[in-house]
Amino acid sequence: MINPSDLRDLTPKLPKRGGFDTPKLIVLGIGNPENDYHHTRHNVGFWAVNTILDQHQVTLNRTKRSYDSWIGKLYGETIVVGKSKTYMNDSGMAARALLKDYKSSADSLLIIYDDMDIAPGNIRLKKQGGPGGHNGMKSICERLGTNDFPRLRIGIGRPSDKQDTISYVLSSPNSKEVELITSILEKIDDVLNSIICDGLNTTMEWANRS
Repeated sequence: MINPSDLRDLTPKLPKRGGFDTPKLIVLGIGNPENDYHHTRHNVGFWAVNTILDQHQVTLNRTKRSYDSWIGKLYGETIVVGKSKTYMNDSGMAARALLKDYKSSADSLLIIYDDMDIAPGNIRLKKQGGPGGHNGMKSICERLGTNDFPRLRIGIGRPSDKQDTISYVLSSPNSKEVELITSILEKIDDVLNSIICDGLNTTMEWANRS
C-alpha cells in the first residue's frame, strides 16, 4: 500500500503570493471595466495588459475590490501585471491598493494608458510628470500623493473638429488605427523587458523614438 506522504514531494505545487519577492515592477493598465467600453480608445491600457498576458500565456489570478492581477517571474524578476476594476476617473483606488497589497513604492508602479497627444502607433515612456489632463492619471496622482512614478502612454490621436473629446475616447478606433495600435502593443513586452534589464533611462532612449 502506498503511503500518501511518500508522494508529497512528487506533487507539483503552485507558489503562493507570499513565496515571491517584493515585485521589481507593478504594471497597471487603466480603463473602464464594463463590456460596453472594451473596444474603446480609452481602454487601450487594458489592451496592453491583455497583450502582455497573452504573450506569456498567463491569466489574472488574484481578484481584489479595485483590481485584478497576476504575480510571477518575468524577465528574471518578480512582476505584477494588473487591470483596474474601477471606472477611469477612480483609477487611483486601484493604484494605491496595488502598492499597499504588494508592499511596494510608487516608483515601481508603471501605469499604461491612452493619450490623445500621441498619434496611433506611437508610445511615450516617462519617469514622472503631471496628469496632463487625463482624468485617470489625475486620480492616481491624487490618491498616491505624488507624480513620481513611471508611465507608458499609448497614442490614440485626437478627434476631428466635428467630434468632442469624450465621445472620441469612448468610441472605437477605425480599422487603420486598430492596426497601428496593435502593432505597438506587441512591442510593449520588449519595453518591460528593457526596463527590468537595462533600466528606465536606457529604455526611454529607444522606446520614445517610435
